[in-house]
Amino acid sequence: MAISKSFKLAELIRHIEYDSTDDVIKTSKKTQDKHSKRDATSKSSTDVFNLDTFAHADFRAARYIVAMSKGTDFHSTEIMLIHDGTTVSLTQYGVLQDATLASFDADINGANVRLRCTPASATTTTIKFDRTLVEA
Repeated sequence: MAISKSFKLAELIRHIEYDSTDDVIKTSKKTQDKHSKRDATSKSSTDVFNLDTFAHADFRAARYIVAMSKGTDFHSTEIMLIHDGTTVSLTQYGVLQDATLASFDADINGANVRLRCTPASATTTTIKFDRTLVEA
């Protein structure tokens, strides 16, 4: 059954609230636009994989806040990257950890910048991130 536009609008309205005291719009759902993204994955190998990709023609820079956990171990880092259309420069800072759970790199492959992640263990590691992009 196809979902009508009026149903979609009703669902949107149901999850939005205006707080006049603080002059803030609140939502009970996650929001996403072309500049931001939230995602999560779990990996059970030490194989490198693409944690995230974005079109290099549209965006020049990205900032990621990454939080990882494996059992009771945790690892969090902030990653900044920028590219010139050919080469990606990446830096990590604000690292908080009781164990190194993954390492990160970035490159350009075809039309996309890829944030690459290599888990440190074959034990299941959960990796969550928030991303913000800056247009080219």
